[in-house]
Amino acid sequence: MKSVICLFTIITLGLCYSTVYAANPAEDIIFHFSFDEGNGNKTADISKNNFKGTIKNGEWVEGILGRALKFNNGAVTVPAFDVAEPEEMTIEMWFKPTEKIAGGNRIDIMYRLQGGGRPHLTFNRGEILFGCYLATKVKEFQVASTYNAFEPQWYYLVVTQDQDKAIMYIDGEKDGEAESGGVVKMDFATVGMSIGANSGNNNFFNGSIDEVKMWSVALTEAEVKKHMDEALAVEAHDKLTTTWAKIKLRK
Repeated sequence: MKSVICLFTIITLGLCYSTVYAANPAEDIIFHFSFDEGNGNKTADISKNNFKGTIKNGEWVEGILGRALKFNNGAVTVPAFDVAEPEEMTIEMWFKPTEKIAGGNRIDIMYRLQGGGRPHLTFNRGEILFGCYLATKVKEFQVASTYNAFEPQWYYLVVTQDQDKAIMYIDGEKDGEAESGGVVKMDFATVGMSIGANSGNNNFFNGSIDEVKMWSVALTEAEVKKHMDEALAVEAHDKLTTTWAKIKLRK
């Protein structure tokens, strides 16, 4: 009997854990730009918030899931969100550079649309090849990647931030972390967002971007791996000749 009770307790705790920490797409998504329109110069967030983006110099191409946008000195710009800042967050996207990135001029893949603030995701800032620049209400900080080059192929990027730490994942694996020490500061709510360039409409990321999301929760490592595997499973199912080795970890 004692062993049965212990087993029941373990199962119950496991279910509680998954219920408490699992992200709910219906409630916890701040935006999800899938880039599946396939034509035109506008794109719509498919979350309940239904934010609108304007596309400049973006070509519709095949993505990880459905369509994607390939930029050549272009970007998607989204006006101020006019939503409450979350206490924690996750940024999630797939990206594929047109050419190898191993240094050179600064490249901004996600930035504010105007003014100052955080977050932003940037290549070649100072001595860091790729960094996620984040903030709390009282300080700014960075999470630096360990990669020394990004090849012209798809990468799955996730950045999580809660009140204790921020973690960067690339292709489902932890690639860097830093202490945060407070609730998130997310300035896109008041100054808008640029995907593929900075607020001055330069420092362009030339390449493809797909499935850009922001959550109001910090995804767990298990959720990060689950989201990546689900996307790759769909991608492989839709393209029978695709091999997993071409898309998974490359470092």
